[in-house]
Amino acid sequence: MADLKAAIETQMQKLLACFKANDMKGVASLYTEDCKVMIPGMDTLYGPEGAEKVHVGLWAGGVRTVEMKTDEIGPMGSDVIYYRAAYTTKAEDGSVTDVGKNIVIWKKVGGEWFLYIDIFNSNKA
Repeated sequence: MADLKAAIETQMQKLLACFKANDMKGVASLYTEDCKVMIPGMDTLYGPEGAEKVHVGLWAGGVRTVEMKTDEIGPMGSDVIYYRAAYTTKAEDGSVTDVGKNIVIWKKVGGEWFLYIDIFNSNKA
């Protein structure tokens, strides 16, 4: 189980580093070809293009960093994992822009873990 957690944490750190560098193509490359991204106020977006669109939108809205606090990671089968976390997004000056929660279903493809279903929502009413 420790190896599983380490693998997911490594992939999540890659995603956060790509986002911070404004490399949204890099972010999108961490999603499966058949991924689904579900965020508040939008229809479900599909594929890496949908994931890229979401993250481009966050950046355009002033988010410059995303911090994740992992609450739980566990297997759902040999090639599927769930990941539950809390997030904080921040502007360039470090001010908090949002706080919320996130669930990701990760899928193993070609021996590597990719985001398959990504759901997040704000704690704001």
